[in-house]
Amino acid sequence: MSDNSKIFQSACLLQFSTSIWQCTKALNPAVLKGKVDIESDWFKGRKFLINSDLLGPIHTAVHQARNHIVKNALPFPMQSIYLVPKDRLDVIDDRMKHYKQRFWDCVDEFIPMYNPAREEARQVLGDLFNEADYPEDISKKFRFEWRYLVLGLPGKSSVLTPEIYQREKEKFQLMMEETRELAVSALCEEFSDVVSHLTEKLNGNGVKPKTVKSSLFNSLREFLDDLTSRNLFDDAKIKELSDQARSLIDGINPYQLQYNTQLRNKIHGDMMTLKTTIDESIMELPRRKMRLAA
Repeated sequence: MSDNSKIFQSACLLQFSTSIWQCTKALNPAVLKGKVDIESDWFKGRKFLINSDLLGPIHTAVHQARNHIVKNALPFPMQSIYLVPKDRLDVIDDRMKHYKQRFWDCVDEFIPMYNPAREEARQVLGDLFNEADYPEDISKKFRFEWRYLVLGLPGKSSVLTPEIYQREKEKFQLMMEETRELAVSALCEEFSDVVSHLTEKLNGNGVKPKTVKSSLFNSLREFLDDLTSRNLFDDAKIKELSDQARSLIDGINPYQLQYNTQLRNKIHGDMMTLKTTIDESIMELPRRKMRLAA
C-alpha cells in the first residue's frame, strides 16, 4: 500500500455544514383517512408546514456554495468533507464568503414571510395544523458554516498501546487509499465530461457544422490548468491524458476549424479517441465499498 499521508503537505480538509428549517412533518396515514378535501400539494406522506417554495432561494445558495467547493476540491470518504489543494484555498474561501452573505440575505428575506406563511398553513391544514410544529424564533433554524481540518497519521504516544496504534494507522492508511481512488475517479469523470462537451461542439452530425467560437477550447484549457494543483496524488495516468489533450489542442486556431472540414473532423476524431481512453481508465479504477461516517 502506498504512503498517501504526505498529501496533507499540499492539501487540507474542508468541512461544509448547513442547516435549513425542514418545513415538513411525517404523517400517520390513519390521520388522513376520510379527509378527501386535502390539497395534494401540501400532503405527500408528509404535511408541508408552509409553502416550501419560500425556502427555495436559501436552498439555492447552499447548492451553489457546495458546487463551488466540488469544482475546486476533491472528494473525501467522509460526509460533507472535501480535500482541498492549498493553492485553491483563497479561491474557495473568498467565494464562500460571498455565498454565506447570499445565504443570510435569503434568510433575512424569508423571515418576514414566515408568520404570513404560517397563517396560510393554518387555513390549508385545518385540524391538522399544530402550533407546536412552528418555532418561535425561526432564525435559529438556519446555519451556514465551513472550517478547515488538519488530519495526520495517528502518532505513537503513551496513551496508545502498540496494538491500538497499529490498528489506527492501518485505518488511516485505508482511508487515504480510498481518498486517492475517489480523487482520481472524480478527476477522470470531470475530464471525460469536458472532452465530451467539446466533441459535441465539433460534431456537425452530417448537417451544417455548429459555429466554432474562439472560446471553444477554453473549458478544456481551464480544466487542464487546474489539474496542476488538483492532481494531488500525482496520478501518472491523469498526467499522461492531460499531456495528450494539450498536444491535441496546442496551436489549433478555432477560426481555421470553421472553414477547414478536414481539420475539424481530425480534431473531432482525436477527441473521441481521447474520451474513449479516459472512459476506459475510469472502468479500470478500483471500487471500494468502505465509507466512513463524519
